[in-house]
Amino acid sequence: MIPFEFVTARSFEAAAQLLAESRRGDVLLKAGGIDVVDRLKEGLDRPKVILNIRGLRPARADAVRKGDNGLTIHALATLTEINENEAVRTDYPAVAAGTRKPATPQVRNVASLAGNLCQKPRCWYYRSLDFRCLKKGGDRCYAVNGDNRYHAVLGAGACHIVAPSSAAPSLMACGAMLRIGRYVDGKLSERTLPIADFYRVPSNPQDDEFQLGHDELILDVTLPQSAAGRHSAYVELKEKQSFDWAMASCAVNLNERAAPRIVLGAVAPIPWRLPKVEQLVAGQKLTDTLIAEARRAAIADARPMTNNGYKVTLAGAVLEHALRAADEGA
Repeated sequence: MIPFEFVTARSFEAAAQLLAESRRGDVLLKAGGIDVVDRLKEGLDRPKVILNIRGLRPARADAVRKGDNGLTIHALATLTEINENEAVRTDYPAVAAGTRKPATPQVRNVASLAGNLCQKPRCWYYRSLDFRCLKKGGDRCYAVNGDNRYHAVLGAGACHIVAPSSAAPSLMACGAMLRIGRYVDGKLSERTLPIADFYRVPSNPQDDEFQLGHDELILDVTLPQSAAGRHSAYVELKEKQSFDWAMASCAVNLNERAAPRIVLGAVAPIPWRLPKVEQLVAGQKLTDTLIAEARRAAIADARPMTNNGYKVTLAGAVLEHALRAADEGA
């Protein structure tokens, strides 16, 4: 492990200023710090500075704020603070579930929302010092001819990683907006971005799957009032009930019946929205026949590899369970 300086930020503006004055890769943000040590040990990051922003967390009472336009969640709110918030549980049950199911209670007590959204992929070839894969500047994706049991079945290019965030699918299904900060002209400037536009499959595998500059940081996430209601759900399947990542997940929001949002997780390089399925179920009564048709449409473009064909079946299963749960209401 290379030496680094540990700096504690006193404000978001100060943190953004340090990022702006640094080159890409020189500063690594630490909030909950769940993945920081692993990333250092695995050689994914070689920062000169670790910037501690944990002290910028709000008081528990301010982690989630209710306003006229919906709920605003602080970027450094813990997953526990989110899933235990009464307004989240009542109005956005998919988000409550998406922040309640990952990892363990101990991890959720310290893991931040922004950290969950900006996780590095969990691909074991990418995470290993022994493999210089495409995502690390190598010439191949070792998953193609290797152990690919947990890799992508939808939307993969040359690199077959899957998006690890459990919160992202449910936030996307609820139409969340991100507020992002950057230090410009001596002050903190802001931009807003729909979470649906935050993620993209990069043309260069070495790039991140989220659109966040090296000099930017997430400030908060807003859930619109139009998406509120009891007809949203998040379902995931994993090998272990605790301390594990999903093999497939699905978030569904039917509160706007004419414009439903349906997102798969853990099966593609980014949270994978299903526009064809959304069009299919929009304004319709969810009969067994329609749900079966939705399952077929969801996996029509799946391209499994040698060891992960089961994920195609799981994707259909979590979609069906999430559709039925959202239709019934929390």
